[in-house]
Amino acid sequence: MKLAGMRYRAKHLAHGAATAALLASVPLHAAPIDASKLDDAALAAALETARERDEPQLCDELVPLTAETLRRATPPATDEALAAGNAELWCAVDQERYADASAVLQRTEARIGRQERFDRVALSLHSFLNEFELAVARMDAIARTNGGNALTAVTPQVIYEISGKLLKAKRSDMLIAFWSSIYSAKTFALLDPDVRGGTGINLLRAKADAGLLSDKDSDLADLVTNASAFATLLAQKRYAPLWPHMEARAGDNMANLLELDLQLNVERFQDDPENTERFAALLYSLLQGGKLETAIEVTEPFRSADMDYSDIDEQIGWAINSMAIALRASGRADEGLKALDTLASLDTDKRSWVVNFAINHAASLAGEARHAEALKSYDRAQPIAEKQGSPFSRAIIAGQRACSLHLLGRSAEAADAFKVLEGMRTDAPSHAVGFAMCTGRDDLAIAWALEGLADETHRSSIISALQPSYMDGTPSAWNDPQPNLLLARSPELAAAFDKVARVVPERFAPLGGKPRTGPKPAATQD
Repeated sequence: MKLAGMRYRAKHLAHGAATAALLASVPLHAAPIDASKLDDAALAAALETARERDEPQLCDELVPLTAETLRRATPPATDEALAAGNAELWCAVDQERYADASAVLQRTEARIGRQERFDRVALSLHSFLNEFELAVARMDAIARTNGGNALTAVTPQVIYEISGKLLKAKRSDMLIAFWSSIYSAKTFALLDPDVRGGTGINLLRAKADAGLLSDKDSDLADLVTNASAFATLLAQKRYAPLWPHMEARAGDNMANLLELDLQLNVERFQDDPENTERFAALLYSLLQGGKLETAIEVTEPFRSADMDYSDIDEQIGWAINSMAIALRASGRADEGLKALDTLASLDTDKRSWVVNFAINHAASLAGEARHAEALKSYDRAQPIAEKQGSPFSRAIIAGQRACSLHLLGRSAEAADAFKVLEGMRTDAPSHAVGFAMCTGRDDLAIAWALEGLADETHRSSIISALQPSYMDGTPSAWNDPQPNLLLARSPELAAAFDKVARVVPERFAPLGGKPRTGPKPAATQD
C-alpha cells in the first residue's frame, strides 16, 4: 500500500478528558435566592434572567428557582422536573457532592425517564463512585434505545475508564454484560475502531476469566486488529480454543492482520488528518507492518532543520519516537538519536510527557552500546522522572542504569542501581527480568519471572516477555537480553510457563519485529 507524498506537521489540538472535564467548577452566586417569596411573574422573570447569564449561578439561583417552579407546576410537569433536576445535578457536581449528584440523577430519571443529555455525566459519576451496576445498566440503555444512536457519542475514554474499574474489581460478569451491550448495539459498526477492537479483547478476556470461552467466540477474535494484542492471545493457553481460527486469520508473519490494521489506520487518519493521535497510530502501524521506508518518508518534516519541536504535542512525540525506531532499523541510528535528544531537551514544566522521550533517548544510546553517553542521558531523565514520571518510568531508569553501569565494568555503582530496581521490580515486572539478565543475575531474573507468572496482575506481561525475540512487534529500539532463553535454563520456570502459555510458532513472527532479508509475502509489498 502506497502512502507516497503524505506529509504531516504538528498542529495544536484540544483533547477533552473523560471525568475531569465533566466535573469542572462553575462560579457560585454570593447569596441564595428565596424563591418561595416571589410571585409567579417575578419567579418567571428571575428564572429567565438566571438562564441568560453567561456563567450560570447554579446553586444560588437556578436550584431554588427551578425547584420552586416545579413545586408550583401542574403534573406531570416534565419540562420543569428536567430543569430542576439538571440544576441540582450540576450544583452537586460543582460542590463535589458526587454521591448526591448520582442520587439526583436517579431520582430525576425515575420521574421523567432516561435523558440522553445525562448519559455522559451519568457514566462518569457511576465510574467515579464505583457504582458498577448503575454503569452497566446505563450502558445497556444507551445501546438499546433508538437503535443505539447515543452510543456513538460516548467517548472511548469513558468506556475504558469503566471497563478498567470492572477489571480491577474482578467483575467478569459485569465486564461481559458491559461490553456485550456495546457489541449488540445496531450502531456497533459505526464506533471507533479502537472501541470495536477493545470490545473483542475485553470480551475474550472476561469470558476466559469466567471459564466461558469456547471456539464459538471466533467472532470476537475477528474484532481484534491490533497485532500486539493478537500476539498475546496466541501465546496464552486460556485462548487455545480459538488458536486454529486465529492462526488462519493472521496468516504467516501475521501479514493478513497487519495489512488490515494498517488499512484501518490509514482510513482513520485520512478521515481526520489534523488528529495527531491518529497520525501517531498510523506511524506505529507502519512499523508493525515492516514498512520502514514509508514511515521514514512521511516523517521527513520532523528531520528538517527548521522543524520547531517546541510546537508539538505528545502524540507527535510518539510519532517521532516511531520515526527514530525506523531510522535505527534502517541503519540511520544517529538521525533518530538526534530527534529523541531534541524531544528530551524540551521544557518539562508544561510537558510532563517529555519524561518518556528522555528515557527512550538514553535507552537508545545504550542500544548502540554507547553506555557512557547513555548514563549522562539518564542523569537528565532522572530528575524529570522523580518530579513528573510514574513508578514505571523510575523503575525503567534504575534498570537501564544498572545495565549500562554493569557493561562498563562499574560493578559497585551497578550494584547500587540494581538495589533500587529490586525494590521497584513490581512497577515494571517484565522489564525487570531483562535488566536482571543484563547485569548477570539470571538467578534473580528466573525468580522474578516465576513471581510474575504466579501473579495474575503481571502474568500477561511476563508471558509476552518470555516469547522469543522474533515475536517483537516492531524493530527494537535497544538491545534485548532475550528473557526467552531463561526457559531453557530453568526447568521450574519452563514448567510454570507451560501451564499458562506456549511459545508462539515462528511462522507468526510479525513482519515489523526486525528488518527481514529476502522477499516479503506479496500481500505486504510496499
